[in-house]
Amino acid sequence: MSKVFEGKVRRLGNSLAVIIPKEILEEAGVKEGDAVKLSLPIPKSRRREVLMRMAGVDSLAEPFVREKRDRL
Repeated sequence: MSKVFEGKVRRLGNSLAVIIPKEILEEAGVKEGDAVKLSLPIPKSRRREVLMRMAGVDSLAEPFVREKRDRL
């Protein structure tokens, strides 16, 4: 089961970090050094831009080129 919580992004040295409350970590059985997956919503105002970049329809993205021809 997933848990939704609100946290602040804070500066940690030259990086940014999200502090996860201890109660949530204990409930999930997470300990120091474990890998966790986070899901962040993309704001509606940026979704089209982000999806276009992911699809390679971006002026900075390289065009799709097949590595090998189809077998047929």
